[in-house]
Amino acid sequence: METFLDEIWTATHCHVKRHSAGYFDSLVHAGSAVEELLELFRREPSAVRLMRGNDKKSGSDSYRLADDSLDLVGIRTDFADGYTIVLDGVERYVRAIASLAHSIEVELNFPIQVNAYITPPASRGLVPHYDDHDVLILQIQGSKIWRLYNGVDIPPREMQRHDKAVPTDRLALPTDLRLEVGDVLYLPRGLVHAADTDAESSIHLTVGIHTPTALTLAIGALYSLSFHDDRLNAQLPPRHLDDPDVQASLGVLLRGAVSAIEDPSAVAGGLDALADVLVRRGRCPPIGPISNATGVDEQTPVKKYQPLYSRVQTVADGVALQFASLSINAGPDHKAALEFMSKSTEPFRVGDLPGLRAEQQIELARSLIVSGFLVRLPDN
Repeated sequence: METFLDEIWTATHCHVKRHSAGYFDSLVHAGSAVEELLELFRREPSAVRLMRGNDKKSGSDSYRLADDSLDLVGIRTDFADGYTIVLDGVERYVRAIASLAHSIEVELNFPIQVNAYITPPASRGLVPHYDDHDVLILQIQGSKIWRLYNGVDIPPREMQRHDKAVPTDRLALPTDLRLEVGDVLYLPRGLVHAADTDAESSIHLTVGIHTPTALTLAIGALYSLSFHDDRLNAQLPPRHLDDPDVQASLGVLLRGAVSAIEDPSAVAGGLDALADVLVRRGRCPPIGPISNATGVDEQTPVKKYQPLYSRVQTVADGVALQFASLSINAGPDHKAALEFMSKSTEPFRVGDLPGLRAEQQIELARSLIVSGFLVRLPDN
């Protein structure tokens, strides 16, 4: 991982050949992937798109039946006519894919979205284009030839505004890579690419890595400061869109508001806003039965549920452990124990929780086992 982050991340593409046809079977079984994926989206037509070059159709407009379900017959008909099926946000429906997505979120601190692409034989889903975020491509079924066009400089400021298709007259000859089942391809944002199938259909997952920018951090920082600095809450005057004299005064107003970011707490506030996004994106772990917490003592081995992004926050009456959609509050004397668990990656015993008496350790562990944050391990 460190080599990837130091030498490859944002700098160049990377192709990992696995030579293992069943490598991703734990995510989606290749033999039945098409039917399984379409069935998952039967009640979510708005998350389905079909595309063939510049021709794009969405499930909400073209494939919604009278009962609001997905028109599978229409999908299959257009697929046979050369359209690629795109399923957005697969991590919302497949727990194994959600675990992969959340593992990357925990490791990198970046939000992740996973889309599935099902492409028929001898077809191309999209014309040469770039993405405004980094991606990992996981080849699930079949193979696909990826054409990478190096040397086309797309400034990040343009990625936010323009159509992501790139005219072919701007492109030199591409570098071609063939992804086989089990392979992974990393593409940094801005790298122009296209992909083709040959004699067989293809399924791949695109893991979109949505890295926050300095702008994201600044917005979070300013928002957090707005709770105690009224320069950020100053209202715009009437007719600010139409009156030139009013507009002339807005520079002073804006400079005063933005100067608030010089507050020493600004960065911490911005980071807190980004952390809140990851906490809320976490998938709620399975809630354990009450029986899992019976017989817990200081020697009971446990581990933090993985993957799960969590944090400890100071609240009015003490501290709170926040994860997924849950918040477990405790007194200030629990801070060290909660931080220990939030950062833990290895199994530990209940008696290892710092700063608490034995009865407090047991009570806290039992609560977190039932809530799903802790997983109880066999005594041996």
